[in-house]
Amino acid sequence: MKLTARDICTATGGTATRGTLVQGSAEIVFTAVTIDSRTVSPGALFVPLPGTKTDGHAFLATAVQQGAAGFFFAEHVHPTLPEGAVAIRVHDPLTALQDLASWVRAQSSARVIGIAGSNGKTTTKELMAQVFAGKKKTWATPGNLNNHIGLPLTLLRAEEDVEVMVLELGTSGAGELATLCRIAQPQIGVITSIAEEHTETLKDLAGVIAAETELIAALPEDGVAVVYGDHEGLLDAVHRQARCRIVTFGERANNQFRISEIQVARQCTRCLLHTQHETRELQLQLLGSHFALAAAASLAVATECGIALEDACAALRNAKGAARRMAVVEVPAQQLTVLDDCYNANPASMLQALKTATQVRAPGERLLLVLGDMLELGPLSQIRHQEIGEAVAALRPHPDCVVTVGEDAKLIAAAVEKTSIPSRWFATVEQAAAFVQETIAHCDGPQLLLVKGSRGIRLEEVTLQVSDKSRTSLKQV
Repeated sequence: MKLTARDICTATGGTATRGTLVQGSAEIVFTAVTIDSRTVSPGALFVPLPGTKTDGHAFLATAVQQGAAGFFFAEHVHPTLPEGAVAIRVHDPLTALQDLASWVRAQSSARVIGIAGSNGKTTTKELMAQVFAGKKKTWATPGNLNNHIGLPLTLLRAEEDVEVMVLELGTSGAGELATLCRIAQPQIGVITSIAEEHTETLKDLAGVIAAETELIAALPEDGVAVVYGDHEGLLDAVHRQARCRIVTFGERANNQFRISEIQVARQCTRCLLHTQHETRELQLQLLGSHFALAAAASLAVATECGIALEDACAALRNAKGAARRMAVVEVPAQQLTVLDDCYNANPASMLQALKTATQVRAPGERLLLVLGDMLELGPLSQIRHQEIGEAVAALRPHPDCVVTVGEDAKLIAAAVEKTSIPSRWFATVEQAAAFVQETIAHCDGPQLLLVKGSRGIRLEEVTLQVSDKSRTSLKQV
């Protein structure tokens, strides 16, 4: 990024003559943007945002001392302006950050791909970026900076000559994706899946579909919608809103990118990929049939962008997934394999995790399940946790122990307790981690541990507790 103060004033709706630039030269060049005064680099623009405990305006002087070349400040705030830096007055710093990112995006010639969906966004983004990286200069969302703050920062950190941007777009409420699309201006939109998520705000599946398909409505007429094709409700909504061509992927026969014969083993996931013109065998170093869907979406987008299917499939063969999405952690000293899938959870992803653990479980291997609350489900929470408990009780062969963590996870435990499966409920992850570590230590033979729950439950503490860095190997991160 290289923007002058004049550029920034233009992007945020002001000019030096209107008084938006209240201090410093319009020709000062900025090379980065940050919202955290602790991570300021020389030449950065500091954007002060309100936090839960304090306001970023309190750190203007600190940011300048750290090397910031300038900063925004809100017109309703009257801070003491640190000397020696550019000061740009804006109506609202967050809106200005978004407008700046949108302006920079509009100057770019890169192909922009936006990825939404209930499950699999980050994995699809990671796989897709790795497919593109071997052919084109690619920039992808770091981590999951996929919201109204993270997306602008992602766009502003892209190099000027990038050819492809793979952007993750998250939503938990109506209108959020429309805002993100105004900023990112994607030409290709991907919806990875549809399932009950964030029903605390989106209410029900219909609300989820309406929110996720805001991406489709935002695509230009010459764009492409790449959509999970096995959900009729989603497809109906997509066809109502799309102005552009639609490409589908999934397991049903009418999908343009169809996967079949999925085989999930301890070492990899295999499947066949069928297109209109050919069938190819696809192998992934990732465990779970849901990864085959993410791969199919990635291949559909890659071919739309001119990458040969053969080359894209070859790239996926060695592709790595995202952290804590069914990551395999080996602890050889304890004959323990951890399936770390605790980045987030909703009912569909929880069921998928249970399915994968059952598929990769070796004969004679003990299976321990650590399951946490699925957050933000609102009125549906109790019934959905109860249903997960019933799904656990129906697993064959039974797991050897089930540990649940969190208030609503009590309902999972209650359903499991009706069976002969040993189970324990804990209010805190610290209690659960200590119990799991002790249970593993007192058992002989190979053991498989699945860790799954919403981010807010912090189940990664269980993985950290049972693994020892000096003797632990990560097969997939």
